[in-house]
Amino acid sequence: MTTQPRFLHPSLALLLAALSCAAEQTPDEAPASGEPVVEETKEPAFGFATGLDVLADGDGAALDGRRVALLTNDAARDVAGLPAWEILADLEGVELVRLYTPEHGLGADAHGAVSDDVEPVTGLEIVSLYGGRRAPEPAELAGLDALVYDLPDVGVRFYTYTSTLYLCLEACREAGIPLVVLDRPCPPGDGVAGPLPTGLGDNFVGLVPLPVLYGMTPGETARWIAGELLPGVVVEVVPLNGYKPGAVFDEQSPPPPWRATSPNLPRLSGVLLYPGLGLFEPTALSVGRGTDSPFEVLGAPWLDAAALADHWTEHVPGARFETTTFTPSAPSDGRHDGATCQGVRVVVEDREAFEPLGLALWGYDFLGRRHPARTALKPRFLRRMLGVDDLQRVFDGEADSVVIWTAWLEDTAAFESRREPYLLYGNAD
Repeated sequence: MTTQPRFLHPSLALLLAALSCAAEQTPDEAPASGEPVVEETKEPAFGFATGLDVLADGDGAALDGRRVALLTNDAARDVAGLPAWEILADLEGVELVRLYTPEHGLGADAHGAVSDDVEPVTGLEIVSLYGGRRAPEPAELAGLDALVYDLPDVGVRFYTYTSTLYLCLEACREAGIPLVVLDRPCPPGDGVAGPLPTGLGDNFVGLVPLPVLYGMTPGETARWIAGELLPGVVVEVVPLNGYKPGAVFDEQSPPPPWRATSPNLPRLSGVLLYPGLGLFEPTALSVGRGTDSPFEVLGAPWLDAAALADHWTEHVPGARFETTTFTPSAPSDGRHDGATCQGVRVVVEDREAFEPLGLALWGYDFLGRRHPARTALKPRFLRRMLGVDDLQRVFDGEADSVVIWTAWLEDTAAFESRREPYLLYGNAD
């Protein structure tokens, strides 16, 4: 493999010397090894690069001499568009023996349970963690030196990749091997929003007790889980280069291309709305699955769309709310297939002012007043996603939306303080 870097950052060799970040420590303990230089990431000199690109630029130094498996999907690609598994398979000194995949499979495009398979280019075994099981078997990991994790995420509590990360860390602890994270951005940036759950969830959706928006990269999230929930597990992070933690995905420099992390998040605009509109999945409304703009619209054949648009306009700043109609075609949730939905399209105009959780809070406030029966709310599902009963209480008229929002802000401040020891890149402040 060539020793010439594929980006203009000749100092990456120096950065690689500090890329192994053991996360056995608690918040009061110092890291077991050097951390990425925060000053470099605040003022990027050589441009944005993912952990995969940093690893490849150093000819795989972080994994040299190791026998590893890789958890990944098709969205994990390098700057040239090559998938992570091909990069690792070609690294000298690294023995890649197996692939693991999360929900939606290696192609990031599957719905429902995914079967094991074989990757056709490398011939590697693909073990699905969204079929008959949710985590690697410790016996499978026992013969490895590390489990490598390169999985782009969306930074939202109820997106199942965070649960997969937790379960992989748990399996690594039992097997006595480290989890090596090839870090990737948190697409919405480092902002925090939503209530703080207590304890582990009882479902694969929302397993980890994080706010809806937790504002951490996969590497930082792994460190937080290790320090707060799974003491003793070892986390190593190959860090991002030139990362601006307070920036949205497309505000990095240079901006990386968005690659769909799952079939219903094909566009970054949907990712930024997903923390709010995703919370309407436990209702009879369509969130746009089966259209060309999933998680950018909300509607139903019976919805008073104009009134909802007015309600959101009054209470949720930073966005434009357009009444529209849409017709889902073979949606993965089966909702309103072939029916014309009266809906509202959400267009973010001011990212600084916009709060996606406001869509959920004031949307449930509206539905409880205007369409309580037709909404067909599933309270248990909603609680699993949010972690608390706040939205159900607003919907039922048992809680005031402003009081709930104030309580969420208090939770946000508490979590921001709690996550501080695990951050690798500073924060927007």
